Amino acid sequence: MSEKKRKRHGEGDARPNKKTAIATQGTVKVELLENKDALGPLLAATPGLHFPSRIAFKPYKHNNNGKVPLPGQTAELLLQSSDHSRLDYAAREEQDGSSESQLKDYVGVFDPATGKLQIVPVKRVTVRSTLRSETEEMREEQARLEARQNTMTAKRHALAAEFGSKKSRKAIEDMTLNAIRSANADDPAAVRNESVAENVLANMADLTSAMPSKNDLEAAVSSGKPRPTPNMAAEFPGDVYPVDSVIGEELMTMIEVSDWVEASKAGQGVNVSSKYVAKRIVKLAKNKQIMKLKALRFILLCVEFNAALFGGGGSRAKKIPPKGKLEALMGEDTPITQVNAIRRKFGTETNDMPRWNTDNLMTHVAAAALIVDDFEVDVNDLRDDLKIENKEIRQYFMELGCRVTGPTEADRTKYKLTKADTSNHYIAKLKLPLQFPRIGGPRKGRK
Repeated sequence: MSEKKRKRHGEGDARPNKKTAIATQGTVKVELLENKDALGPLLAATPGLHFPSRIAFKPYKHNNNGKVPLPGQTAELLLQSSDHSRLDYAAREEQDGSSESQLKDYVGVFDPATGKLQIVPVKRVTVRSTLRSETEEMREEQARLEARQNTMTAKRHALAAEFGSKKSRKAIEDMTLNAIRSANADDPAAVRNESVAENVLANMADLTSAMPSKNDLEAAVSSGKPRPTPNMAAEFPGDVYPVDSVIGEELMTMIEVSDWVEASKAGQGVNVSSKYVAKRIVKLAKNKQIMKLKALRFILLCVEFNAALFGGGGSRAKKIPPKGKLEALMGEDTPITQVNAIRRKFGTETNDMPRWNTDNLMTHVAAAALIVDDFEVDVNDLRDDLKIENKEIRQYFMELGCRVTGPTEADRTKYKLTKADTSNHYIAKLKLPLQFPRIGGPRKGRK
């Protein structure tokens, strides 16, 4: 049997099929472009979304407060589209604290004529969709409430003018006389009234320039309440209570969830003291939702911290166990740094937990649950974990601006509830506009 010999490179007339696309000679000059003014290329991800082939987005930039960013401030990029007949699409950067969110992406363009390689940094965004009918329904409801309020005010004024006392009629007359209304431009009296109004408003602007604005007063009142500070200028529910406001950068850096992710990969169970946390570990770890896993571990730390408190009752404040005993009650696998961080975040300097501090702990747990469950929470498991009543857990979610109601038919199907379970279950939903409980003083008794 004869063996075939391979031909040398010089043998035969056949030419190789593969060719060099670009024959680089000499050195390549690399140039990094920093263009912060213009919107450059983007990398978009559409997880679990059937995205239309042709759709136009409008770009926006805003900071964490929802205002136009000043020079030097970091701005968040938002792309929005309403081209679809029923859905609104929004593409934004996701900062979930994972290693992938810390990476930077670049796009390079090489010019063989000049031997120059230009590199441009690009941003990675995630595209998600929302149902437009729900937003329009909330706007229509708000408009109906405002129209109803105006109608009721006019009716009350008419009744007071006809059958009211001298004091009430005098108050209505004062309101009418002090009202500045626009009249016919050809009327000389109207022109004089407009000039007087302009002078009055100009003097008022000078006198009230140092007074706090309405936003300042609302922020001062909100900061005094035992709850995370809400972003009242938020355009989406996810911006009302961000992770930095609920958990804080310090705790987010300390909390580790790698053991939960590894246990989920190995098919092993995780034993925790919270029923709410136990039902969500496997799903979040399987999808590698690191930010939500850290929020879930924060809830577990708060539940264990609340269970370790002792004393209280009546007007007396609860007590935090002394150093050494608190770590043992919260579990040997809980790092001491996390235990001390929870103590500093919610406790007083004297290791007490007055009513304000306890309410602050509960509202932070509720806000973290909104982050984990995409702003719709079945409060039943949290009620059992925190050992409180239905009235209390409902009040904590209402203080965050949520609507807390019994489960609907869709909720029963989603949470697999029977008719018997609906009497003891409540669903908290965070929607815009926020709906906070009304604060009213004591009513005067009749004479």
